Amino acid sequence: MKKKIFIFVTIITMMVICSYAFADTLDEQKKFVEGQISQENENLEKITDEKAKVLAEVEELNKSINEVQSEISDLQDKIDKVGESIEAKKKDLDEKQELLDERLSATYMNNNNTYLDALFNGGFINFMSNYDMIKQIAEYDNQLIEEVKTEKQELEVSKIEYENSKVKMQFKIDDLEKKKNERNEKIKTLTEEEQKAQASIQEKENEIARINEAVKRAAEDAARGSLSYYNGDGELIVDSEVPDVSAGGMTWPTRLEHRVNSVYAPGGRTDTAGYVGTPHKGLDIYAPEGTPIYAAKEGTVVYVNYSGYGGGWGLYVVVYHGDDSNGRPIYTRYAHASSIAPGIAVGTKVTTGTVIMYAGSTGASEGAHLHFEVCVGNMHNQVNPSLYLGITNAKGDHQ
Repeated sequence: MKKKIFIFVTIITMMVICSYAFADTLDEQKKFVEGQISQENENLEKITDEKAKVLAEVEELNKSINEVQSEISDLQDKIDKVGESIEAKKKDLDEKQELLDERLSATYMNNNNTYLDALFNGGFINFMSNYDMIKQIAEYDNQLIEEVKTEKQELEVSKIEYENSKVKMQFKIDDLEKKKNERNEKIKTLTEEEQKAQASIQEKENEIARINEAVKRAAEDAARGSLSYYNGDGELIVDSEVPDVSAGGMTWPTRLEHRVNSVYAPGGRTDTAGYVGTPHKGLDIYAPEGTPIYAAKEGTVVYVNYSGYGGGWGLYVVVYHGDDSNGRPIYTRYAHASSIAPGIAVGTKVTTGTVIMYAGSTGASEGAHLHFEVCVGNMHNQVNPSLYLGITNAKGDHQ
């Protein structure tokens, strides 16, 4: 009786120790994720600062554009005014030319007399006097005409200069608008990066919350003195049985009957309808949707695919178990999960009692099950998992 009590107490003690060890592992993972959050916050701060700088540049560019547009508006006003002045000078020139013509005509052809009659009017004695008078009239009016022509030409030159300045200003605006568009594109990119960083921080904060919950549950498990886990629906499942380590050094990765649905067949399968002839580099193990999947041996999580097709494996986890006697690293892969267990991430330490995921049918799968692989040397050199689980490579139930 005392011996049984001692064994029971020893088992409970070991469970408590394992639960606290699991909590320590989660604490380490929490610190790791908190470090990532700190880095993400620094990155977010840099992005936000750069975005603020570019926004300030856009504001300055808008100010410059408004100033240049104001200058163009002033130039257009000047062009319009010069144009009006040119038209006025043209009208003045026409009037003066017409007046000169009328004067000469009146002088030359007075009373239908000829120009010579006008010159000799009063006799030869008055010839020089008449000539000087006509000449002075013509010179005076021609001088007025030349002055108007000169003013008109000067106005036309000014107009051309204003128009050239306006063109240059428009080029300047085009350049400023181009720079503004470039800055706006940069702002758009930075905004997307900002949103991604914020989403990443939120995701990691959610992971911290899951880790905290897992630590809490581990403490509850220790208090209950039993091996327990939460399934995919959040229901607490209590399991008092700890699996034995097989002859191959790994335990069965579920708590269900040891049933194989499809065998390891790297040369092509013959045991699964629809997949005959296709290589199969692992064991398909019976596991309905939501079945907890346990690490087959203690180790460290080195890869987690949380979403997507995952190269056909769907959601999956890879655990490193150290090196074999020949110095080759040993890995196990657990594929087609419906979801990854809380607290499982790269760097997480696991034991044979750690739930790492829940069975599903993600990736290249036609029904819920666990695809289990053992890899030697690297994560893509699959070997026969049956040897490590201590069973024959055969379809059906195994002891």
